[in-house]
Amino acid sequence: MNKRGVGKEYIDDLTTLYNRRYFCQQIQEKLREAEKNDIPLSIVFIDLDHFKNVNDAYGHTRGDAVLKRFALFLKNQLRQDDTLFRYGGDEFICILPNTNYKQAMGISQRIIEQCRRMEFSQIRLTVSIGIASFPKDATDWKALLEVADKNMYNAKRSGRDRIGFFDKERRELIIPTKEIVGRGAELEKIKEISKSIFSGKGGVVCISGEIGVGKTRLVQEVAKDTYFQDALMLSSNLSATTKSIPYFPFREIIRALVYKECKECIEQIPRVYEMEIMKIVPELTNRAREMGEDIFMVDKYRLFEGIRRFLSIGASKRPIFIVLDNIHWADEGSLDLLYYLIRSLRGNPVFFFLIFRIEESKEGYFQNILQLMSREGLYKEIKLLPFKFQDVALMLSLILDAKPPTRLVEYIFKKTGGNPFFIEELVKSLEENNALVWNKEEWVFDENRKVIIPYSLEGVVERKLSMIDRDAHRVIEYASVIGREFNFSLLREITGINEGLLFDLMDEILEMRLLKERGSEQYCFSEDLIREIVYQKISKGKLRRYHQTVGEKLLSLYKGHTNEVVEELANHFYLSGDRGKAVNYSILAGDRARDAYANKDAIRFYTWAIESLDKTTKNRTVKEIECLKKRAEVLNLMGENEKAIIDLEEAIKKAKIIGDRKKKADCLIVLSKVYQDTGQYDKASQVISKAQEIYEKLGDKRGKAETYKLIGNIHFYLGEYQEALKCYKRSLKIKEALKDLLGQAENLNNIGVVYQTLGKFNQALEFFQQSLEISRAIGNPEIEGKNLNNIGIVYYNIGEYTRALRYYEDSLKIFEEIGCRNAVAKGLSNIGSIYHILGEYEKALEFYKNGRKILNEIGNVQGEATNLFNTGSIYENLC
Repeated sequence: MNKRGVGKEYIDDLTTLYNRRYFCQQIQEKLREAEKNDIPLSIVFIDLDHFKNVNDAYGHTRGDAVLKRFALFLKNQLRQDDTLFRYGGDEFICILPNTNYKQAMGISQRIIEQCRRMEFSQIRLTVSIGIASFPKDATDWKALLEVADKNMYNAKRSGRDRIGFFDKERRELIIPTKEIVGRGAELEKIKEISKSIFSGKGGVVCISGEIGVGKTRLVQEVAKDTYFQDALMLSSNLSATTKSIPYFPFREIIRALVYKECKECIEQIPRVYEMEIMKIVPELTNRAREMGEDIFMVDKYRLFEGIRRFLSIGASKRPIFIVLDNIHWADEGSLDLLYYLIRSLRGNPVFFFLIFRIEESKEGYFQNILQLMSREGLYKEIKLLPFKFQDVALMLSLILDAKPPTRLVEYIFKKTGGNPFFIEELVKSLEENNALVWNKEEWVFDENRKVIIPYSLEGVVERKLSMIDRDAHRVIEYASVIGREFNFSLLREITGINEGLLFDLMDEILEMRLLKERGSEQYCFSEDLIREIVYQKISKGKLRRYHQTVGEKLLSLYKGHTNEVVEELANHFYLSGDRGKAVNYSILAGDRARDAYANKDAIRFYTWAIESLDKTTKNRTVKEIECLKKRAEVLNLMGENEKAIIDLEEAIKKAKIIGDRKKKADCLIVLSKVYQDTGQYDKASQVISKAQEIYEKLGDKRGKAETYKLIGNIHFYLGEYQEALKCYKRSLKIKEALKDLLGQAENLNNIGVVYQTLGKFNQALEFFQQSLEISRAIGNPEIEGKNLNNIGIVYYNIGEYTRALRYYEDSLKIFEEIGCRNAVAKGLSNIGSIYHILGEYEKALEFYKNGRKILNEIGNVQGEATNLFNTGSIYENLC
């Protein structure tokens, strides 16, 4: 932001930002410009959370230092045309010209995420943000500020550390969904089986499945079908508490039939049978007192026959559907009566729906009755399974009344396993915890926000756990510690339980639908949520002991080839608190993840290693420097440049303390790369000069070659192409002498880029091809991707657009696979430029948009500006 020509009265003394007075002046001017040019404008209102606590705990001097550091952080997050103001105290406002609400959301979300990772004078802070956009929210500046302020305070009320949305704009979740999902085949089957009711015949459908899979909803959909509108639906919902009540479900069915349909039916059966029914439902007749003192002495045959006759009379008026939900909770008398009625009412239009949970009905009297009915062919069974991925996507679209984010669908499917009840409860929890937010245009999913597992889901899992014995409970606890998937042999080794007993225990757990088989002796948790709940219920002390046991057993089983399980070893020893082993295996796991371009995993492992270092660690500082440098390299690859700089500055400081000049120079090399990637060439040049001086004194040829390459990069970016060539060739010569193939590939590629820029395309292609051959030979996808992209640029420059597009697409595919976001953004923009020049503007705009989104997220301001310029030129062509 340029402050030249602005008076001191408009500058905040502490942060050197513009102040509130200048905001009030500028917002009016910016709004007039936006209105005149018919472009959007947004303001972002930012408030530091709990900043008063900082002043109270550390004093105002430290608080001022935090504010200055935070102001610098905010400036680095914004684009060149954005303007930042200190509005007052711990409040800041940004004016974002030519920025709509959705774009302002992206910038704000980036600020929130980056802020979570930062320290401001060794203090961690979060922010609450409110956004308002012209002309969407308001057309004058005071109204715009009021909307942003309300939205910001809504963020405060909702728990802070988020973007706030005024409740007026809130969209409600639709739970339950208005229509059933993924059960079309089952509905058709039920209709086919039960249509015999209209020809005077009865039948039975058993609907089974695990808890929450949608059994009751399926029958409710049948009841709503116009095909069955002439039938009478009677239902009873049983539970553990009703099991002690004799004939509970039939008491409810009898009452419902009398009160809904047939008050006189009870008096149309012979009195001897009526008296038996009166004994279980005495309120239904005035003649109950005539039955004498033996009112509670039930004659079982007369009762059963009386109810049969009663239902038969009712069904003669209109067909009857009887729904018995959770029938596995029925008492033995009710189950005997049910069996009697099913066998004796087959010639009457009475149809039974028996709903039960598979995991709770494997044993007991209900299972005996079910076997009897099966032998006689008295029922048809429909087993409901959890949803498939596409059904989960459809259900979410109905709940949200909008297209769900793809990542949300993947997250929900993995966590719930497709269980409809779990889906509903988890979506509600995501929304309540602001991990799923409607931003007035679309649903935004923040996977990184912590979400509390709903009590309703915990209750379901805890009930299942209560139904397995103590040994089975210990087995599933160990399984949750091992991971989502595991094999039988490993579980046997870890638990020490003999094979026969362990198989029995696994069968018990499988019957509860807590686990499922994946193949020969291979198991996994039915849903990720089940594993999380089981794991969270283990006490901390026991959890550390379990992780240590699993880690030690893996070491024993994989002795001599621990590289196969290095990630698991890192995880278990870190969580067990075994610092020595955690450091060693976390570094190895981080290196493997980095080499595989699993960037987030690499950062996690290096972080674990750093956190596990203590005074007993051998070569503690050296290992810390290495981990900080490696983590910074990965962060830079991901575009997390500010965090990379913090890590490198810390590593350089520690290298200086222990007097290790080599490590200091190595860290300076990486720091120079970060500065180059962010366009800070002056800083890059200063840093690389320091590294070069150290390598010269140490006589480190490899280090010298690296400095020549980086100095060449700086010359190139400054347009000094001949100087760049000299540096690259000097670096190449050293790399060839050292037989460093990777270094050779990098320099050949760089030399090609210089010739390409000079318009010497044949020479450029020659060097790119040499680099490509080496990168493929050594299996380095990053250099290969750069080569392909650069070859594409050559063909673009000579007008061979089809060939250029092919190389761009191949390059983009590689960079997407390895997670190099900066290169992905550039690749998308390059493909956009092809479609742009071919006149396919819709495609071009889509690629530019996707590239710009990434550039915005990683803070590449220059790249974003170029992208916007290209986008603007398309709109000029369309005008």
